[in-house]
Amino acid sequence: MAGSDILVRLSRMYYEENLSQKEISESLGISRAQISRLLQKARDENIVSIRINDPHLDETLLENQLRQQYSLADAVVINTTGVMKESVLEEFGKLAALRLAAYIKNQDLVGVMSGRTIACLAQGTVNFPRKNLKILPLVGGLGSRNSTWHANSIAEEFSLNTESVAYTLNVPSVMQSQVARDMLVMEPGIQALLKMGTVCDVAIVGIGQAETGASNVLAGGLTEQDIFDLKEIGAVGSMCVSYFDRNGKLLHPEIEKRMIGQPLESVKGAKTIAVAIGKSKLAAIDAALKTGYVDVFMTNVETAQHIIN
Repeated sequence: MAGSDILVRLSRMYYEENLSQKEISESLGISRAQISRLLQKARDENIVSIRINDPHLDETLLENQLRQQYSLADAVVINTTGVMKESVLEEFGKLAALRLAAYIKNQDLVGVMSGRTIACLAQGTVNFPRKNLKILPLVGGLGSRNSTWHANSIAEEFSLNTESVAYTLNVPSVMQSQVARDMLVMEPGIQALLKMGTVCDVAIVGIGQAETGASNVLAGGLTEQDIFDLKEIGAVGSMCVSYFDRNGKLLHPEIEKRMIGQPLESVKGAKTIAVAIGKSKLAAIDAALKTGYVDVFMTNVETAQHIIN
């Protein structure tokens, strides 16, 4: 046989007829070592090309684009296409929770923020493979409404699903004055929990908007006047208790002096996972990913497409 003929014959026997190298060796009288070298040669000369049919190809491409565009350590894109609008957040949380385990180790100290998206993520951690975690709220309570969105509730849900320990930060997220805030954080128990928050292994944070429809407003933590004041200085979004402008530059508004929780600077040693979906959040997400404080970003296909485009 000519050189290319034997390569084609070998390739068909191995890849199409599913014969083993031993069977081919016995059929053609060629050593197995030689067959292995010829099969590699067939690939090198493009007689054989390997194609991987990735059922998640679209998501994989979007993840790569997000990593490159924002210099992220990693990105996770979840496909919620076809899910009823009212169920998208719940479905996203359930599917994103399956991917979350890749970034958390047994016995990690995991800090969690408040918000609807993270609440759904915590609900999805049923059968989570990591155990003996310590789950810590990174911010105080949002207000008197929608308590399931509060960081304390999220920490409790996460801990129950993972047979872990949850801590409770029994303070409001925003005080009426800086004086009251400073007095409260001097309490030994509160001070200890806030100090723990600065040494988290993993921080799971939402991306908030400086809008009246944001979770912290709907839950009663911030007022419409607070949002007006934030927008006046150019704030478009928030993570933890930090606000930033559209270029990702951190701002230090007056309200930050009244807030109880971790600013982004305090959790920079943690693996920070930001979680957000929705077209209404595009500006806030884009700005958040520009801050340089996000290591891993988790979103859905629709949101990723809009951000990249």
